[in-house]
Amino acid sequence: MVELRDATPVDAHDVADLLVRSWRAAYRGLLPDEVLAGLSVTDREQFLSDALTTGPPNNRAVVATIAGAIVGFAATGPPLVPADRADPTLGDLYSLYLAPDVWHRGIGAQLHAAALDRLRSCGFTHAGLWVLDTNERALRFYHRLGWTDTGRSQLDRGPGGVELHELRLHRDLS
Repeated sequence: MVELRDATPVDAHDVADLLVRSWRAAYRGLLPDEVLAGLSVTDREQFLSDALTTGPPNNRAVVATIAGAIVGFAATGPPLVPADRADPTLGDLYSLYLAPDVWHRGIGAQLHAAALDRLRSCGFTHAGLWVLDTNERALRFYHRLGWTDTGRSQLDRGPGGVELHELRLHRDLS
């Protein structure tokens, strides 16, 4: 049975490990192999520990667990892109990742619903997210859950300075 709960700083290592495993599976063929091989649990753990300890008040993180083991993670908060920060009703889904061995079991949809609940609890009435433009699997998932393409795109820098071509999606939270 899947349980959803707020993430805590104690979860940083397990979430970091989950993120590295998920990136290596989800982005295989979409990002260079050497970038995926170079992902560091230690680096992610430090970032997550800091974020979960001293993050801004409207940032939220939720984990999905099965028998106490973390199998999913989602993070939300105010937009990170300056152009989007002017709208106080807009919150972002920063990330949503699952352990590859639990894909296609409905856990992603449960985690997504919990993440949107956290955005609503912070007073946001609509949401945005950035997704890798070549990640067809993620695009199908988000479109199925009511997200629409805004027509905006950006070039972001990922691990190792790799270029990430991303699309902006939007969704109403009512």
